[in-house]
Amino acid sequence: RLPHLRGPTLLCMFLLRSLVTAALASALTLTVSAQQKELTLKYAVLKAGTDLAPERMSGLQWIPNTDTYCYVKDSLLLKAGVGKMADVPLFSLKELNDGMKRKEALKRMPPITWSGANVFYFNVDSITYQYDVSKKAMLAHMALPANAEHQDHDALYTQTAYTLGNDLYIHTTRERENTIRVTNDGADGIVNGARNVHRNEYGVEKGTFWSPKGDLLAFYRLDETMVSTYELEDISTKPSTFNTIRYPMAGQTSHHATIGVFDTRTKKTLFLNTGEPKDQYLTNLAWAPDQKSFFVVHLNRATDHLRVVQYDVATGKAMKELFEERDAKWLEPTHPMQFLKSDPDKYLWWSQRDGFPHLYLYSLSKGLVRQLTTGNWVVKRVIGLDAKEANLFVEGTAMIDPKDPRGATETRIYRIDMSNGKGLLLTPEAGTHSAQLSTSGTLYIDAWSSLTVPARVDLRGATAGKTMKTLLTSKDPLKEYAVGTIEMVTFTGENGDVLNARIIKPSGFDPGRKYPVLFYVYNGPHVQLVTNSFLGGASHWMLHAAERGYLVFTVDGHGSDNRGRDFEQAIHRQLGTLEVKDQLLGVEYLKGLPYVDDKRMAVHGWSFGGFMTTSLMVMAPGTFQVGVAGGPVMDWSMYEVMYTERYMDTPQENPDGYSASALPDKCDKLQGDLLLIHGGVDDVVLPEHSYAFIKNSVSKGVQLDFFVYPGHPHNVRGKDRLHLMTKVLDHIDRVIQPKP
Repeated sequence: RLPHLRGPTLLCMFLLRSLVTAALASALTLTVSAQQKELTLKYAVLKAGTDLAPERMSGLQWIPNTDTYCYVKDSLLLKAGVGKMADVPLFSLKELNDGMKRKEALKRMPPITWSGANVFYFNVDSITYQYDVSKKAMLAHMALPANAEHQDHDALYTQTAYTLGNDLYIHTTRERENTIRVTNDGADGIVNGARNVHRNEYGVEKGTFWSPKGDLLAFYRLDETMVSTYELEDISTKPSTFNTIRYPMAGQTSHHATIGVFDTRTKKTLFLNTGEPKDQYLTNLAWAPDQKSFFVVHLNRATDHLRVVQYDVATGKAMKELFEERDAKWLEPTHPMQFLKSDPDKYLWWSQRDGFPHLYLYSLSKGLVRQLTTGNWVVKRVIGLDAKEANLFVEGTAMIDPKDPRGATETRIYRIDMSNGKGLLLTPEAGTHSAQLSTSGTLYIDAWSSLTVPARVDLRGATAGKTMKTLLTSKDPLKEYAVGTIEMVTFTGENGDVLNARIIKPSGFDPGRKYPVLFYVYNGPHVQLVTNSFLGGASHWMLHAAERGYLVFTVDGHGSDNRGRDFEQAIHRQLGTLEVKDQLLGVEYLKGLPYVDDKRMAVHGWSFGGFMTTSLMVMAPGTFQVGVAGGPVMDWSMYEVMYTERYMDTPQENPDGYSASALPDKCDKLQGDLLLIHGGVDDVVLPEHSYAFIKNSVSKGVQLDFFVYPGHPHNVRGKDRLHLMTKVLDHIDRVIQPKP
């Protein structure tokens, strides 16, 4: 400052200096921007899992019965360990291709499964290969038919169960290599050994279950001959043809499941006497360690009562009922009991009877021993136990304070003392952690990320979680791209519960501007969108959308995952009511931000999110100027039994709830621009949902847009996903007209 200058002269110099400073800042911004790449939608969609993903260690896993691990790098399978041990090559892609002698060489190492410290297996072209590290020898272990499905190996890889059509087979190498046909009654409506029992609800992930020694194979037999059929058009033929599926809608006749047990020694099948009612759910199947008995969770169709029953596999008769659980709203068993190796009388059991999913220790002979985990947090996965089974290792959320629920966005690793249930946090770093435990239970591999850590892999001690070796620290794959910021926020939702949300802002964000908002919504059970992980749980296309000029906003409202029983069950018998209120309170939260243009708001979601998108457009007309609903449920009475009745009961029991959530008859309340998108062969949310809404709209003179993806099921994957996201964002752009 020059004190002898006064008046206009000083003012002119001040303005000149301000202009120069602004010009330099602008030039610097342009220089930085010029150095950054544009994140195009094409790249964001097609390269999300490769070029734009954080680095990862391919094939990383512990080698059984050792404290060494393996991973794939530069077409080599490498072994590594603690300390200064050099990484040792075990197997190369060249050796694999030379040993298989395929016409077309593999370009990358296939996934492998270790059966011991020296032997691993891998599958290529329906052939299972074995490689012995100690002998440096590879052989074709067993070959299955090219069209074999649902392959399931026994523990020693001496037998493989698989299906052809609707029948179950076993390929064995035990005495001599041969194929055994287990069932002969597979037909239209009769399915053996497949995993689609109960439409993959209640923890059903496969249809076959080997006994510990591999002498017996339990399997589901599904009778759906009594279930209504639905036709899906296949336009790949000329003229088009129709593929028939069985689809049990809420309140209608459901399928019947039974459980067979095939003895590989006698070649005979015995069915368990699981009794009535025939449309009960039989799930969470488990073998006793001595393979003399089999355990089944019986869940009634109303899903408010379960029984854990032990069966004698020699007679098929029930031996005893271990215990039962009841809930006024619903039960959802998704984990089979897990027996201890040190004491086969004891097992782990999951339950959220105290309000949060926790673990309990039970005894076959004495019943409940103790609750192992407690508190306002969610146990998400059992990692394993140490060699002496004195300590249990789990993944779970942080503590969830009702007034500050950000703990629900975390996934941490805990060590639980089996003798008293006392827990120790092993991962103090905020973020989303996933662990693999060594056989001894003294070490674990921790792969994790957060909003500030793209990806990291640490080798840690299991006693206190001390990092012994960092295996990977990924660079930020988006560092060279012009992308904005991702912020976690909270606000008060319905019932006074605080909700977690996420805002994505564009690069060069100017708080003095007004930005339109793009809501991305799901808000249904079993899904959590907001997490403290890479990108905060967001997809790359959302970063691209922000660069178009949007604030991209997402809320995990009532009904969403990892907030405990009461938070989820608040939606009971009224899907779409509380969830809509939560999203609208999100709108009110945004209106309180000075940089939000609440006159330009869009909403997009798929499946349950499609239902929510349409619900918001017709139940809060005028709030959103445009919506794009993909694969939307429009009427819960047309959705499947196993999912819908858990949350809504049947249409006969809850007519008011179904009526309030049904959208086709509310189409005349629509204000703004709505685009519906549906897969042409969607066997999850049937195309009939969109058709019903369109038909009512035509009848009532309501205009909307509709697009079908022929040949695509419930979602649009692969290269066509670029077409989908282009259509979604371009449609929203035409209405909102954002300014980048």
